[in-house]
Amino acid sequence: MAGGGPSPRRQNRAASFTLDKSEPSMHELSLCESITQLVVERARRERIAKVSRVVVEIGVAAPVDAEALSFCFPIVAKDTAAAGAELAIVRVGLRARCESCGAEFAPDALFDPCPICGGFASTILSGREMRVVSFDGA
Repeated sequence: MAGGGPSPRRQNRAASFTLDKSEPSMHELSLCESITQLVVERARRERIAKVSRVVVEIGVAAPVDAEALSFCFPIVAKDTAAAGAELAIVRVGLRARCESCGAEFAPDALFDPCPICGGFASTILSGREMRVVSFDGA
């Protein structure tokens, strides 16, 4: 720039928006895309032309909105072998093992104490996962 002064700086401003709770998040949309891709590819390998049901396990402490997943699935599955398939969601409860006494227990929340010794150090064994368990088709 002539004059030797500092060049003007551009400011990048983030667009502001309001999250509408009636619309699914991009996270669940992306998860549905992955689920559909996995099921359709596996169905193709097994020579299944039409998927009728997909069973997914979601832990109660998994960062997944099951309702949003149910909303997104038919949209993403449209025009694929999984079009019209039922998405069955099975919720998986929390299971933990106490690091102090080794007891396994079902906490109500992630940081509940061990009911045997009262210790707070535990390892979560289940309840945070999400996985495709099975699918049906012909």
